[in-house]
Amino acid sequence: MHTDLPQECAADPDKPAETLWQQVHTEAQSVLALPAEQSDTQLAVTVVNKSTRPLHPDNGDGIFFSFRLIGLDGHVITCECVRTALNACVPAGASHTQDIRVLIPQQYSKRAAALRVGLIQNGEFWVERINPAHPAVVRLDFGASMSHAQRVVWEGSGIWPQGRSNGLQWPAGAMMVSEKHKILYVPVAKCACTSLKSLMVELAEIEQHEKAIQLGVHFVTDRFNTGVQLKDKTMKRAWQILASDQYFKFIVVREPFERLVSAYLEKFVYNRHNKRNLLHTRAVLRQVQNTDQPDLQRGISFDEFVAYITRQDPMNLDPHWRPQHLYLAKVRHMTKVYRLEDIAQIEVDLRQKLGITIQLKHSNKTRKSELPVAEVSTMTADRIDSLAAFDPDSFLSSKHSRAIRDYYAEDFELYCTASSDPQAPP
Repeated sequence: MHTDLPQECAADPDKPAETLWQQVHTEAQSVLALPAEQSDTQLAVTVVNKSTRPLHPDNGDGIFFSFRLIGLDGHVITCECVRTALNACVPAGASHTQDIRVLIPQQYSKRAAALRVGLIQNGEFWVERINPAHPAVVRLDFGASMSHAQRVVWEGSGIWPQGRSNGLQWPAGAMMVSEKHKILYVPVAKCACTSLKSLMVELAEIEQHEKAIQLGVHFVTDRFNTGVQLKDKTMKRAWQILASDQYFKFIVVREPFERLVSAYLEKFVYNRHNKRNLLHTRAVLRQVQNTDQPDLQRGISFDEFVAYITRQDPMNLDPHWRPQHLYLAKVRHMTKVYRLEDIAQIEVDLRQKLGITIQLKHSNKTRKSELPVAEVSTMTADRIDSLAAFDPDSFLSSKHSRAIRDYYAEDFELYCTASSDPQAPP
């Protein structure tokens, strides 16, 4: 519906003050269907003007509708997007709806998950920069069912700001904090990371923390600025937290050999066909198999995996098998280092500190039994598939056991010195 009151609009020819843009937002349908062979269509967008000034397209304001493409990874795709001029005045307290052109460049059609639709004034700035709640988020449906990544991007974009880092390098940027409770957690992959990250988004009281856990706590906190990670803070505030002695700072570490076996079995055996897993494994598979098109069904053996790792710079490894002691860089006044098997003690210590009852759930457990399997470290993934559950300690027979101890020497030392005494003070 078009609302047009020319006299009111013409009464004030000045450009809208930037402060008034805080009272202007856009609305649109939640899903825009695009047939697979078509990437050019129309979208009805409503601009709602709750400010005290009219928006007039004919007085030199140069107000345009435009959009940003959001990729499957949750980040803005840098490309030139079509602009549609505002075609009617929008008086104070009124709204105006018009169709805008949406053209998705073909090279981005398989990468785009959603649009953020909003206004630009005279090419000078996006209103979104002044008012983060201004744009409308529209999911793109290219005639196929929505993938998990698309759904996360679509739903998350309507809740949290897009992920922008303050510049903190790994591992500091990924550390999680509850300023209310003065708790800092250093996440280590393959060490109950999912359970503890879920706990931290609750303690940090981020907006819609239940939704963050439902959509996937790793994906959400990495792709959006939820406020729980140090990358979400100002640089000054992040360094203050890292240096403070007023926070309960903790990390959970795992017996290094056990962690390495768990990473291998999860990423390279049981879930090796998972597309998201390939983000972690593809580079290893290509180098070990010496091909750009690795054979996922065959996979690689544990011995091949270890031989690859021990030739690399530890800082260049994937976080799931990067040495654990490196995660402690830049943290001063570490309160406590826990062993994974003593994770229940975290519940006790935090309950004493916070005065609330918490319960951690340990997910992604490695399949176990007491059945030893000789030479399992030499078997490729397709051969391990045929085995029943077996004792992961069977991998101790690897010819690379000594190399693992040397490469992860500091991790073995960290694990040995970690507190395993339930009576140890937090």
